Amino acid sequence: MLIVDQSVLDDISRGFSVPAQPKLLFELLKLMAETTPDINAISRAISKDIAVSAAILKTINSPLYGLGRTVTDIKMSVNYIGIFGVVMLVTGSLLKKSFDPKSCSIDLEDFWQFTSDIASAAMLIGQRYRPQIANDKFFSLGLFHACGVPVIAMKHDDYQQLLDDSLTKTELSLTEVEEQHYGVNHATIGYYVASSWRLPKDVCQIILQHHDRNFLRELNGSQEQDLFAVLKLSEQLVSIKNSDCATADWPYVQENVCKLLAIDEKTLQALVSEFTESK
Repeated sequence: MLIVDQSVLDDISRGFSVPAQPKLLFELLKLMAETTPDINAISRAISKDIAVSAAILKTINSPLYGLGRTVTDIKMSVNYIGIFGVVMLVTGSLLKKSFDPKSCSIDLEDFWQFTSDIASAAMLIGQRYRPQIANDKFFSLGLFHACGVPVIAMKHDDYQQLLDDSLTKTELSLTEVEEQHYGVNHATIGYYVASSWRLPKDVCQIILQHHDRNFLRELNGSQEQDLFAVLKLSEQLVSIKNSDCATADWPYVQENVCKLLAIDEKTLQALVSEFTESK
């Protein structure tokens, strides 16, 4: 397990505009920590934020969840997907609201669409290949795994150029390129954000190591490796669908991702076809 030195986290807090944990999320986590969480109190707290409530209802009523009826309010949402599931959706919505697109050197709309696509893919892949893991973990991992990217882009005007250049330097991971240029990388910053927002510890750990091309070198049957494998496969499928090219990390992790998830070449090609042909 990779451990981040506290001094590095302190430097991040001082050197970057990292979004603080929103008051709504703090309130929800406090309510959830009670011995018997009050669903009514949780629903009322969420419903006070109209924009977040609308985003949650839109997501839950999408084909992704495949519910048999339309969910019309937050309390119904809690009943259908559980308290933790709704809180994860709230967390994702709040994350998107935490960054000012006018102060960012990348296109945030495109970025959030990309990470949302990965989150959706991770949920589908997770349901199919690792149903024993709470599906909300795959959603939060997909949405948060790159949340350090806009943090860097808020500070450095040349970050889009670095992203473009990294596409031609696939022998290095994006985090290695960032370290060379800025002395820090988006995975470490993402870990800081996810930890301060109190995401599950295993999700935070994979955010920290999601560009570690050796993470699956020795398969150990851990849930962390399952999360990593589902994320990397989801990134690959979304990348092929959007740009018809593999991710920079895929050639280094493909063999063990497929081995871990018991996916052969024929099944992999079927998945590619399934995702590229979907809307």
